[in-house]
Formats: sequence, C-alpha cells, structure tokens
Amino acid sequence: MKLSVDRKACIKSGQCTYLHPDLFREEADGYPAVLVDPVPATSLKDAEDSVEVCPGQAIYLKE
Repeated sequence: MKLSVDRKACIKSGQCTYLHPDLFREEADGYPAVLVDPVPATSLKDAEDSVEVCPGQAIYLKE
C-alpha cells in the first residue's frame, strides 16, 4: 500500500504529522511529506487512521 497527499486539498492542519510521526513529517512549507513507501504491514492501521482523521480529506491510501 502507498500513502499520498493531495497538496491542493491539504489545509495544513498537521493532524497527520502529529498523530503519525512515523508516517509523515512536516515540510518547511507546512505540507506533510510521506516518510514510508510502501507502507509497512505493521503501520497499515495507522495509515488507514491518517486517511480518516485528515480534515481536508487530502490523504489517500492506494495499492
């Protein structure tokens, strides 16, 4: 599975970087960057949670 962030939809709330620092870090411009590719099986639940908590609905999890 692969995480991606739609920068046009992202509102830079920081929920993903705050709740899942193992999956995301904040770039200098405030947008999140995905740290893992592909998502390890041990982090799949956290990746799914990041999709759910994103207020801008900007995070996607794809096969």
